Amino acid sequence: MPRAVVWTSDDRAWLEAQLAQANGRRTARRLELHAVMAAVERTASTDAPYVETHGGDVQDARQFTTLCLCVSTKHGVVVGVGASRTGPASPARVFADLPSWDFWTPAANELASVRWAERRASDRRCIAYEPTRTSLLDAIRASPDDDGPRLVYADHLMEQGDPRGEFIAVQCALAKADDGALLDKSATLLAANRETWLDGLSPNVANVTFRRGFVDEVAVFDVAAVNAAQALLSRELVRRLVFIAPGSVDLVAVLRWEWLAQLHALSFKAPRHAFSQLRSDRLAMLLGTRQLRGLRELELDSQHLGDEGAAALAASDAFPSLQAFTLSNDRLSSVGLEPLSQAGWFTRLEKLVLVHHDLGPDAAHVLAATRFKKLRSLVLSSNRIGDEGAVVLARGQHFSKLEALWLTSNRLGVAGVEALLGSKTLAKTQLFLESNQLGDKVMERVSVRNAALTRPAGR
Repeated sequence: MPRAVVWTSDDRAWLEAQLAQANGRRTARRLELHAVMAAVERTASTDAPYVETHGGDVQDARQFTTLCLCVSTKHGVVVGVGASRTGPASPARVFADLPSWDFWTPAANELASVRWAERRASDRRCIAYEPTRTSLLDAIRASPDDDGPRLVYADHLMEQGDPRGEFIAVQCALAKADDGALLDKSATLLAANRETWLDGLSPNVANVTFRRGFVDEVAVFDVAAVNAAQALLSRELVRRLVFIAPGSVDLVAVLRWEWLAQLHALSFKAPRHAFSQLRSDRLAMLLGTRQLRGLRELELDSQHLGDEGAAALAASDAFPSLQAFTLSNDRLSSVGLEPLSQAGWFTRLEKLVLVHHDLGPDAAHVLAATRFKKLRSLVLSSNRIGDEGAVVLARGQHFSKLEALWLTSNRLGVAGVEALLGSKTLAKTQLFLESNQLGDKVMERVSVRNAALTRPAGR
């Protein structure tokens, strides 16, 4: 596709130096700066894979001619300049890594030219294309955690008078400092431009959250309507997707969304009195896609997967990058927890949330035996763990990295709490034990302990 290049002072200085060396003291068969720059511009503005120009063929073996080769690449035009001698001017006589050159069939030189352009060498330089919205967005997608590409894009938009540029810059600054003025400016810009930026995507269809200037999270209420807004969402940088949809989620349509591969977090939540469970057939569909292999967080709330669904999750390698996993308000038992505890992705979790299952003390035995490698947060609220389960967890040998343990509403008594407080493995773990009817004195001990763990060293 025809593009324009941007010449910097360094580009021109490099090219002048290369030409001075290649031209030498000759007065004939030279190339001047304007001719080489024109060749670069011609390469960028046409669909030709390369352009070659020179000062004239050499008739005498003692003579030289200056030659320029320009090759179109994804990022710009690679230009090389050198001196050729002996017979017809040829890039192969200038650049040692071009083994041959076909004068009669130009298309035959295309592959060799591309490979030449891909190699780094002092005798060639890439003259970058003028940035476009597409190329700048590609740079942001390549480094989504880096503010640099976002701010370059913001400058580009502000030069064109687009308020989205200022919004991106303001939100990037806001992400680094909680500033009231920046917060007000961000809200004002969003209120004035939200409808335009979201292209009519109604709050009744989806609730979106902007972070660092782009739509970062989408909570879907109407799957069909969001399905029709793919052009919009493909331009954004959605990393968190939440389904809060009444009725069944049309996974066939959802799994066609091209931007799913950039997701970091995916959540399915069934609203109260609604039925949007994944069920076994659609769970298999979800586990069968390769678009979500970069997923870091997965939340399944009120999906009625049960032990069968847990076994399917355990056997799958759909989410090798998963760091946080939530399975809540389900029918999981220790029978379903057992295969999960053996799954490689499960043992690599940093955060595990299993709440409202009535797992019982048997689950504590399974978790205590699981070889967690990175687990920092474990949430087991409302599971009837009891004192027996608390004692088992306190003796677990694989919680050395655990920073926080939630056992709220688990029918704990003094015996269970004493075991947790006396555990060497959990010595640096904050404990959250509310709603266990433990009494004020016990809870005060827990509170003091937690406060000591969060206090900075030396204070």
